[in-house]
Amino acid sequence: MGVRAGRLIARCYAAALLVASFQGSAAASNIESDALAKALRRTQAAGIVIDSKSGKVLALMGRQQRATPGSSIKPLLLEFALDHGVITSGTQVFCDLHLRIAGRNVDCTHPADRNTFNAESALAESCNRYFAELGRRFTGPSLEQALREAHLEHHSVANASAEVRELTALGLENVTVTPLELAEAYRELMLKLPAGGPVERGLRESVDYGMAHPAAVEGVSILGKTGTAQNRGETWTHGWFGGVLPGRMVVVVFVPHGDGGTAAALARQFFVAMRNAEVRQ
Repeated sequence: MGVRAGRLIARCYAAALLVASFQGSAAASNIESDALAKALRRTQAAGIVIDSKSGKVLALMGRQQRATPGSSIKPLLLEFALDHGVITSGTQVFCDLHLRIAGRNVDCTHPADRNTFNAESALAESCNRYFAELGRRFTGPSLEQALREAHLEHHSVANASAEVRELTALGLENVTVTPLELAEAYRELMLKLPAGGPVERGLRESVDYGMAHPAAVEGVSILGKTGTAQNRGETWTHGWFGGVLPGRMVVVVFVPHGDGGTAAALARQFFVAMRNAEVRQ
C-alpha cells in the first residue's frame, strides 16, 4: 500500500469514527443540528458545523462526498503564500476577466469594473487571474508543502508544470476534499490567522460584498468563501461554502449539483436559524 493510499484510508477511518461518535451523542439535538436541518431540508446538500476551538462536531447532515474544492481552497493557499513570501499582500495583478489555462475556460465572474487586485480584494472577489498567478509563482515543492500543511488530499505537484500549478491553486485539479476535511482546514486556518490581516479581511469582505455575499446576515459577523468546480468525468458543477463565525464555529455546506452561490445561500439559512434560536433562548 502506498503512503498516499494509507493516509487516505486513515483519514476516512478517522472521519467515520468522528461522524459515528456525533451521531450517537446527545449533541444530535443541539441548536446547531436543528438549524442545519432547517437550512438543508428538502435539498441534496451536505453540511457540517464544528466548534472553532475544540474541533468537536456540533452538527452534521448529508453524505461526506469527496470532490474538487474550487475556490474554497484559495484562503488556505493564500495564507501560506503570504507567510512564506511567495507573494506579498500589496502585490497587484491586473484582470480583464478572461482566462484560459491548458485550453480550459476559467474566466472570472467578478464585476468588470474591478480590474486590479491585491491579496485582500482578490480573495473577496475570488479573482481567478490573481490565483492563477499565485499558482505560477509557487514552485512545485512549495505548492506541495502548502497542500500538505493544509491536510488537503492531493496528487503530487512537486514536479508540476506552471499550468498544472495554476489549476491546482484554483482548486480545479489534483485536490479533493470532504465537507469534514474542509471544515477542519478552515478551523486550523483561523487558529493561526493573524487578526486583521489580508486573508481575514478578504474573507469578511467576501461575505460583506463579494462572492460569498449570499451568506450575509445583517448584524452577524461572518467570514466565508465559496467554490464552484467539477469532478473529472462529470458534466455538472458542485458548490461549496466554507464559513466561520469568529471564535465560535466553522460551517461548511456542499451542494452536489449547483454552485458556490447556492451553497452560500443555504449557509445563510443556517445562520438565520441560529440567530433566531439564540434570540428565543
